[in-house]
Amino acid sequence: MSDDPRVQWIRNRVYSCFYFPEPGCFEELLSRGDGEEEQKIIRFLNEVTDEEAASTLLFFKGVREEEIEVEIPIEKKKRKDSEVSRASEAVSKDSRGLDEIRAEGLSKTGDKEDTLLPRIEVQVVYHVELHVAVNNVPEKFMKSNILYFLRNTRETIIEPTDLSEANNLMPKLLEMGMLHGYSLLMLKDMLTHVYIPMLSVSQLKLTDGGYQQGAVATKDQDAGGDAEGERPVESRGMLMIRDELLNSAHKFLGHIDRTLQQLEGDIKLHIPELDQEAEVEALLASPEVLEKLEQCVMNWQTQITIVIEEQQKKKPQAPGPMAEIDFWRERTAILSAVSEQLKLPVVKKILEVMVRADPVTVQNLDLTVTELAKHHVESVENVRFLSTLERHFKNLATGLDFGVILDTIPLMMNGLRMVWIISSHYNRDERMVPLMERIAWELAERVARVVNVRTLFKDKREVAQTKAQDGRRVLDQWKVCYFEVRAKIETSGRDPRWEFDRKKLFEKTDYMSSICQDLYSVLQILEEFYNIFGSELKAVTGDPKRIDDVLRWVDSLVVPIEELSFDPFNIRKMGSWRMIMQDFKSKVQAIEAEAINFIDQSFKTLRSASAAFDMLLKFKHIRSRDAINNQMMQKFNDILVQYCKEVDIISVIFMKNKANPPLNKNQPPVAGAIYWERSLFHNIKITIIRFLEVPEMLESEQGKLAKAKYLQLRLRMKEYEVEKFARWRDETEHVLPLLMKRPLLVVTSSSGLVPGDQGPTDTGSKQEVERGVRYTVNFAPELKEIISETKYLEQLSYSVPELARNVALQEDKFLRYVDDLKNLVNRYQALMDGLNDAEFSLLAEQIHELRRVIRSGHKRLNWNALGISEFINRSTQAASKFESLVNQIQKNERDIDAKLQSMETANLFKFPAPDRPDGLPGVKEFCELVQRERAKDMNLLSRKYTAIGPLLTKMESLVMHTNSGRAQRMEHYYSYWEHKIFHSLTRMVLKNINTFNMALMGSTPLFQIDAILSAPEIVLHPKNSEVYRLLMQSVRDCVESTKRFVRWMHGSCLECPPQRVDGEDEPVVLSFYSDVCQQPQVNERATAVSQNAQRLLAAAGRYLNRWKRYRPLWKLDKAIVMEKFAAKRPSYVTYDDKLQFYARVSQEVSQQPLAKDEHVIRVNLEPLARTVQENAQAWVSSLGRLLNTSARQDLFSLRDQLLLLSDNLKRDPGSLEDLKFVLGNISDIRAMSLTVELRFTDIQERYRTLAMYHIQVLEEEQQLVGSIGQQWSLLFSEARQVDRSLGRVKKTFTEITKTQTEEYKQELGIFAESFNMHGPGAVGDDLEKGVAVMVTYEKELAVVEANRQELANAEKLFDLPITMYPELQSVQKEMKGLRQIYEIHSSQKAAKAEWSQTLWVNLNIQVLQDGVEGFTRSLRKLPKEVRALPVAFFLEGRMKEFRESLPLLLDLKNEALRDRHWRELMERTGTSFEMNPDTFTLENMFAMELQKYGSVIGDIVTSAVKELSIEKGVKEVVDTWESMKFTVQRYFKGTQERGSVLGAVDDILQSLDDNAMNLQSMAGSRFVGPFLSTVQQWEKSLSMISEVIEVWMLVQRKWMYLESIFIGGDIRSQLPEEAKKFDNIDKMFKKIMSDTVRDPGIKRCCLVPNRLSELQALSEGLERCQKSLNDYLDSKRNAFPRFFFISDDELLSILGSSDPTCVQEHMIKMYDNIAALRFDVGANGEVVAGALVSAEGEVMDLRPAVQAEGRVEEWMTGVLLEMRRTNRLITKDAIFHYCEDRGRVDWMLLYQGMVVLAANQVWWTWEVEDVFNKVKKGDKQAMKSYAKRMHQQIDELVTRITQPMKKNDRRKINTVLIIDVHARDIVDNFVRDSIMDAREFEWESQLRFYWDREPDNLFVRQCSASFSYGYEYMGLNGRLVITPLTDRIYLTLTQALSMYLGGAPAGPAGTGKTESTKDLAKALGLLCVVTNCGEGMDYMAMGKIFSGLAQCGAWGHSA
Repeated sequence: MSDDPRVQWIRNRVYSCFYFPEPGCFEELLSRGDGEEEQKIIRFLNEVTDEEAASTLLFFKGVREEEIEVEIPIEKKKRKDSEVSRASEAVSKDSRGLDEIRAEGLSKTGDKEDTLLPRIEVQVVYHVELHVAVNNVPEKFMKSNILYFLRNTRETIIEPTDLSEANNLMPKLLEMGMLHGYSLLMLKDMLTHVYIPMLSVSQLKLTDGGYQQGAVATKDQDAGGDAEGERPVESRGMLMIRDELLNSAHKFLGHIDRTLQQLEGDIKLHIPELDQEAEVEALLASPEVLEKLEQCVMNWQTQITIVIEEQQKKKPQAPGPMAEIDFWRERTAILSAVSEQLKLPVVKKILEVMVRADPVTVQNLDLTVTELAKHHVESVENVRFLSTLERHFKNLATGLDFGVILDTIPLMMNGLRMVWIISSHYNRDERMVPLMERIAWELAERVARVVNVRTLFKDKREVAQTKAQDGRRVLDQWKVCYFEVRAKIETSGRDPRWEFDRKKLFEKTDYMSSICQDLYSVLQILEEFYNIFGSELKAVTGDPKRIDDVLRWVDSLVVPIEELSFDPFNIRKMGSWRMIMQDFKSKVQAIEAEAINFIDQSFKTLRSASAAFDMLLKFKHIRSRDAINNQMMQKFNDILVQYCKEVDIISVIFMKNKANPPLNKNQPPVAGAIYWERSLFHNIKITIIRFLEVPEMLESEQGKLAKAKYLQLRLRMKEYEVEKFARWRDETEHVLPLLMKRPLLVVTSSSGLVPGDQGPTDTGSKQEVERGVRYTVNFAPELKEIISETKYLEQLSYSVPELARNVALQEDKFLRYVDDLKNLVNRYQALMDGLNDAEFSLLAEQIHELRRVIRSGHKRLNWNALGISEFINRSTQAASKFESLVNQIQKNERDIDAKLQSMETANLFKFPAPDRPDGLPGVKEFCELVQRERAKDMNLLSRKYTAIGPLLTKMESLVMHTNSGRAQRMEHYYSYWEHKIFHSLTRMVLKNINTFNMALMGSTPLFQIDAILSAPEIVLHPKNSEVYRLLMQSVRDCVESTKRFVRWMHGSCLECPPQRVDGEDEPVVLSFYSDVCQQPQVNERATAVSQNAQRLLAAAGRYLNRWKRYRPLWKLDKAIVMEKFAAKRPSYVTYDDKLQFYARVSQEVSQQPLAKDEHVIRVNLEPLARTVQENAQAWVSSLGRLLNTSARQDLFSLRDQLLLLSDNLKRDPGSLEDLKFVLGNISDIRAMSLTVELRFTDIQERYRTLAMYHIQVLEEEQQLVGSIGQQWSLLFSEARQVDRSLGRVKKTFTEITKTQTEEYKQELGIFAESFNMHGPGAVGDDLEKGVAVMVTYEKELAVVEANRQELANAEKLFDLPITMYPELQSVQKEMKGLRQIYEIHSSQKAAKAEWSQTLWVNLNIQVLQDGVEGFTRSLRKLPKEVRALPVAFFLEGRMKEFRESLPLLLDLKNEALRDRHWRELMERTGTSFEMNPDTFTLENMFAMELQKYGSVIGDIVTSAVKELSIEKGVKEVVDTWESMKFTVQRYFKGTQERGSVLGAVDDILQSLDDNAMNLQSMAGSRFVGPFLSTVQQWEKSLSMISEVIEVWMLVQRKWMYLESIFIGGDIRSQLPEEAKKFDNIDKMFKKIMSDTVRDPGIKRCCLVPNRLSELQALSEGLERCQKSLNDYLDSKRNAFPRFFFISDDELLSILGSSDPTCVQEHMIKMYDNIAALRFDVGANGEVVAGALVSAEGEVMDLRPAVQAEGRVEEWMTGVLLEMRRTNRLITKDAIFHYCEDRGRVDWMLLYQGMVVLAANQVWWTWEVEDVFNKVKKGDKQAMKSYAKRMHQQIDELVTRITQPMKKNDRRKINTVLIIDVHARDIVDNFVRDSIMDAREFEWESQLRFYWDREPDNLFVRQCSASFSYGYEYMGLNGRLVITPLTDRIYLTLTQALSMYLGGAPAGPAGTGKTESTKDLAKALGLLCVVTNCGEGMDYMAMGKIFSGLAQCGAWGHSA
């Protein structure tokens, strides 16, 4: 490999370009041919080239083939001879991974034997190779990929030192790239996609048409210079050079395109192979050759003809002028290619032969070639002439900016003139006009691209204005240059004139020029507004917010332009643009008006005349709106007025504040007042000086007034200034000497005495030092003020007194003295404040000494003294000495405090770790551990306590210079510290007790207690009391720890020795314990611990109570329980249940947690659980023993029973009794078979249960259990054997038994007969006798039953059939029934006897009813045959009589009965009794036999009840109306109270009606006798009340309705007479209501004399007012008829309000679908109705807006008329612009829904009739084509409606779709029925829409009917689907209307009559009012509706 870094760099690039992963190929290249290839590369790098020569190094990739043989061992099987091996392919790579090898070959087959043979394959391997060449491409690589390296230098490429340097150096010297075999195509692509876009982007996109560059430059200049890193701004010369390069590149690209077209053109003439050397004669002699040549020539003619035709059909592809040049160039290339082929020698040879062979064919070809030549010459000439314009055309498209275009247009027009004059083809209109149209399009496109309204206003205003202005200049110059050149052509007179269609050339450019002018005007207006509303105006007006609002308004002017939904340069949108500009101008006018108004208001309330004057001067020199500038220039007089106001304000401020002027900070009063006065004067002085710049201002009347005010105020201010200074000077000369003689310090005391005043004390006497002594620096504030005044007044040029000047000069010295004294005083005070009482007492002597030093400062030194400095130094030293002593004392105190703090924070309850490995300690161990830790801590604390005494002794040595520890002066100090120690110990104890208390209630267990079973209770161990004692002992030990702190002896800091006390053996140590333990807080904390400990133990006890559910295990006596259990003889299943229960208990206990944490206590449950398990097991053992015992007993009992039966079977049956005995045993054995089997099975199960629970049993029992079954089987067999042996004996005794049975039957018959004749069922109704007989017969029946049983047993023994006795069964059955009947009788008799003793007053009839019903139910429950017995019948009859008497008792119990009723009862029943409630019982009533007098009692009770109801009814009516009151409410209108009104009277009227009806029914009753007069009186009263209330409510409703109208409303001024009448009525009504408020009782209010007549009079008066009001409303309705469609209340709400928006809520009733009006503010501030808003939110702007001022009916009429006019204009505009520049669906989105419908209908009508015209002209398929178009339109709508869009747009398209579907159906019908003429009825009968130019209006026609379109705005309320029936309805109605008739569609409800009529009205643009007829509709209402319809021209429809 070469070591040259240059070669290595080239190698790396070759690898990358050819995608070689390994370097093998390149190394192989370098080594090829002894390094010849490497030398080529080196020579290329080292050679020196000429200036013009190019040197290129080329690399190619090739493939070299090589065949190799490969031996592959494979196993062969037998194969057929014909089998051929498949071709195999292998791809491999060499060790370096460079070569791709593809091998193909055939395997060479050997023998067909099954042997392992090698297979030899020949494989072709392809090796990739590199080749290199210099400057020339070898022929074989012409179409391969070529990598080239091109030198950029003529010099040798220096060899770099390494590859890194080569990577930096080589790219600068070599250019590289890839060629793909098609050089021209690559070059074309490079130019098209790389270089030309780069140049074009640099021209247009980068510079934004040449304007962004300027903006950037301006921005940079504004920033102060070029920013670093910014792209430098290129000069215009450089850009021009770039334009030249771009044009050249385009030109070069064109040459390449033409060359490619010629080389690869599709037009190639087929030229047969022909020997050109052959003679013509020889060729003519060959018929085959002639035929072939003839066909060839004919093909050429055809091919050339096709080429010419295709070229004639082609048009330029792009709209610009360059497309025209490209078009001719392309044609030239194509025609040149054909022409060149015709010039080939072989072609000439063929033509020469064919001229002689077939001249006609050649002549035809010549004609075609001649035409080809003509077109070729034309295209070549056109290209030549147009190429002279190419440069200009490119400048138009890609020029730098509009300046280039402006320079280009004149040159281009002159060029066009030359082409027009010289060219033989472009001297005709059909050539030149299209070219000029393309030029116009290019100019328009360039201007539209630069002047983009969406971005124009975001540029700088200067740039935007330049863009708009230059765009207009370009468009204008295009036209100007055109006319200049045209004039030149006309002037010459030699050449054809330019008479081109100017509309085509200039219509769009002129329009765009006007748009640019509009945009320039907009930008200019914006600039003018920004100039006006600047910071100066804000400063003057003081209302920046309003100015900002106006500026935002100004900014919003361009928003509609920026957000245009259309292209403003589109001439078809001229109307829309004019609307935008009109709207802009109106807004500009509004802003101007606002600005003028604002300026007027602002100058009336100017903040500053000076600022306003400056602004006016500035406005003289800036450009602004003329109207605003004129207005501003008129404000000089306002400024003078403002100046006068300012002078007046200054004067007021001066006069108001001169006594107490506001001062600046730190200014003294006098100098500050003078400074304040001078500043006020300066404010007015500077302004009037400025006015001198405009001399004419002060010459005016207002100017003279301002000047006079100024001079007057100046005089007053000067006098004020002189007076102030003179007064100050006099006071200062008097006061200053006195102030200087004051002492330095002032001392004060809390006792009022000054220390030291008493004089010195004796040396040995004790000095009492007062604590509250304070010092203050006595530097008078007046002195400071004088110094300050002096300084400021001298600055104000005043002459001050000499003494004051001297004092002021010493200001610094006095201030220094004052600061030092203040520091001294503050230091002293800080020391005093830092001492507590104990310290103050301790340092009393030192404090006295310090005060002695300071005394001279308040005794003899004053501010004139010379020793002030010395005094300050001496006092400061004394204070420092005292401070040092205080610091030492306080340091020792801090040491003591630290010891006390450690005592306070000591932890006396140090708990052991809760997670010890040996588990938690017991409570006793826990307390001992805590106590040991506490003892250690107390030893440490006691040592700290002992160290406090020496510290106090040390302080004694500092203060007293003694070390006794008992200094008398420190006695108070010792006591202070002893108290602190006591408090620290108290806090220590409290904190620790509280800590222990919190630990008790914490969640961490600290010790454990065992739970044990101490039968019969579960207890804790230790016991609760012991645990409680230990815990409380720990608390006591904590408190007693204070005994370690021994008290000091009195007056010292020495510990008190033990004291002997009477009665005590040991000396007593005095400690703090006795005091601490008596503290209430300590006792409270200890009590809390006690309570919590008890609470914890109680909680543990409660938890243990859960274990009490196991208490029966140990509490019950097992012996007693077992005894009782055994007594029940339970089954083995019961035993098993019990045993399972105890087993489960044991298992459950074993699963219980063995510990329970209860806060600090852990309860150990293991001993308890173990004991419970043991008890459960004991129960299992006891039950097992009991089960064993019972099982053993049953086992042995069964064994003994079986043995006994076996013995009984062995007895000899010698007699009848013995036989019966043996047979009985045999019978028993048979009968007990199942029982015995169950018994021994049960026994076996019991023993199995015992085994299950491991209960031990005896071996004997186990054996017997196993054999008991066998014993039973043996016994049963033995019984059967004995029975068979006794057969003969049994026969004898059987006969005897049969005889006894017959005798028993005879006896039974006699007993049954006696029972039927004389038994208890034959006693009749004497039920008492039946009871006695019943007893006798029951005894006899028992004897008979016993005899029967004995006979039955005998029959059973002898196997006789059991004899049945029906008579006995019948008697027994009847006896049973009789027994039940007599039991019911006895019970009923006893109950009646009990009831008869009840007093009448205590009668509870329900008890009697329930009792007798119970007996009746019992009787009825008996069986049917029992109830059929006579006795039952008699018993039922008695109970029925009793039951029937009960209702009579209930009636007589009625409260309505009075004494007269009881007397009547006794008379009519013939009985007599005394109605004494104490003695009258039910026995008397039972004796009366009430059932006999039911009707009499009923009559009496009914009368009593009716009379009582009447009595209650009358009383209820009286009570009701005596207490019933009106609900009176306060009546408000808005927030104003207007009086009172009655509340709802519905309940009152309901009560009134109810009571009246009740009284009427009472009066008609035959029981009303006692109450007749009362009832009649109340009937009259209620009738009067009803009538009064009815009239009252009528009056109230009318009053409330009219009150809001006549009181405070506009109606009052319209109807003055009625208003006066209403005022009188109002007074009377309010008087009535005020009386009602005082007494709202209904009866008293309504029955007032003349109340009814008063209310009736009021009602009549209100009715007259109402009539006058209705007349007034009718006049308004006549003025605006649509008011007829709203109610009176709604109309009054409109008329009674001056707010135009009050009509909003009623608009929907007056119009078809207008929900609201949009109100705007007009140019003059008035309210205008600007738009109509439909219910769906669609908006139609009125053009223009209607002023909503004045009478509502007038401006509402204006809105109605403007609605129709605007609707007409929009409809006309929509029809005119239908699908003009956009699709139909997009056109729909521009207009309102009904406008779109109308325009669609107009165009549909026109299109259909146009189709009819086409058909008439012969186009028979026109209708079908139109039908397809209709289908396509519907498909477009359907497609669009599925896309996202606004809701209202979707509704609009939906509606259009409905109409379009109907239109499509009509057209389809025309196609189907072959309707070909517009006069046919099928077309005449359709609704057709026409816009007639003559009246310029829209008409709708159908047959003979014609209607003018109504233009009623309806929004988007939709249309009906039109069916054939709908069409017939339309036709019927329109024809009726045309004959001035009406229409009344008839049919069932819901069939669409109303909707069809409404839809026709919508189609005609008319209002259709639908009225729902109801009960409230009278002739008056119908009259109003008809009046409204007739006057407004609307349709009406009633439903």
